[in-house]
Amino acid sequence: MEKELKALDAQGQEFVLSTDDFSLVQSDVKIHDQKFESKPTTFIKDAFKRFCKNKSSVVAAIIIGIIVLMSLIVPLCIPYDTEGPHPSETFIEPKLFEAGTGFWDGTKNITGIAYDEANEVPMGDFKKEAIVSITVYEVDGIKLCDFVYDTYADKYGVVAMEVPNTYLNRYIANGWMNLDSNEGPSSFERLDDQCPIMEIIDTSGSKVLAKVSLYRYLGYSSMPLHLFGTDGTGRDLVKRAFIGLRYSLVFAIVIAAICFLFGLVWGSVSGYFGGNVDLLMERFMDILGGVPMIIVVTLCRLHLGDDLWVFGMALCLTGWMGTASRTRTQFYRFKGREYVLASRTLGASDRRLIFRHILPNALGTIVTSTVLMIPSLIFTEASLAYLGLGLQGSSSFGALLSDNQVYLKTQPALILFPAVIISLLMISFNLFGNGLRDALNPSLKGSD
Repeated sequence: MEKELKALDAQGQEFVLSTDDFSLVQSDVKIHDQKFESKPTTFIKDAFKRFCKNKSSVVAAIIIGIIVLMSLIVPLCIPYDTEGPHPSETFIEPKLFEAGTGFWDGTKNITGIAYDEANEVPMGDFKKEAIVSITVYEVDGIKLCDFVYDTYADKYGVVAMEVPNTYLNRYIANGWMNLDSNEGPSSFERLDDQCPIMEIIDTSGSKVLAKVSLYRYLGYSSMPLHLFGTDGTGRDLVKRAFIGLRYSLVFAIVIAAICFLFGLVWGSVSGYFGGNVDLLMERFMDILGGVPMIIVVTLCRLHLGDDLWVFGMALCLTGWMGTASRTRTQFYRFKGREYVLASRTLGASDRRLIFRHILPNALGTIVTSTVLMIPSLIFTEASLAYLGLGLQGSSSFGALLSDNQVYLKTQPALILFPAVIISLLMISFNLFGNGLRDALNPSLKGSD
């Protein structure tokens, strides 16, 4: 039965509608939901995708990874001891090429030294065998010389010296040589290439005078190669630098993590609740922040001792305030947004609002500042080490720079190499942090 419906038009006139006046527009088309063309993703996947599109941040991450990896591998690959001092191996020049090439060859140029004509060597504690080239000239009747001196031939070459009998007996017991003290030098026979004794000169005294290969005498199986030389204590600079870097990186990451977690909770509570809670927490930060860090570190060392944990605690006492301040600012920025009000209306708890709705949106800026805190802590430790407030006697990067800064004019490589590493770290962490900030920004989710 056909149904009719009375209605009024725009002019108020009555008219009748029937079922014949209506028809399906798409009666011949099947209507259904369309399949999404894009693949589903998560916040982490989307953040990683955005991070990878930032080429400078990717390169910075690779550099950081390489430096961290080298800090783990290099100390294991270099056999030289860095635990104690080695007085006979101090200030050896950097070497990569053979002596005489003129660049990175373990030699140094020495000028204006008086010349000994009788022995045809410069006056002073110089070995003739270690002189690569020499130029002799005369100034006001005095003969002077400029020469190129091979520090490896000086420290590790063959030299005539007295050898204790205990060493000789050990070499004989190892089967490296034969010697009959009654027969004298003529009975000497070198049986193994590992034997440091090259020639016996005299056996008449309490000690044997012999020509000794110094690098074998010091326990090396082959001529050492110090890529960036040795420092004032005779320790290999490359190995010591990467050991110090590993020590400082672990220390800085642990301190940054502690400061990040505490500052995140403090700033979240302060920024979310506001009012008197925020007022009290901010005033406490103002009081604590008014105390210079050097005073905090000094007081902690005087009253609690001088060790790693006390030094770390001193840095943590004020290190968290930067993260707390940035977190508080971000919470004030986001806590009044519509999606937060909607969640609160639906009954979301304060904890859920803080950690599920507000904090993820503020995480980009906070993480960036935390990443930049790592090189900042390394610089802070280095600065305090210069002032004598750092980790005394440790292998940290700051201790290395502090020990070598007095040789800046005479041995610039001792400062240049660590300075390049710490500069690379600073620049790389800066670019890496900027990439993380953009990647963790939820407002950019899904953007190209």
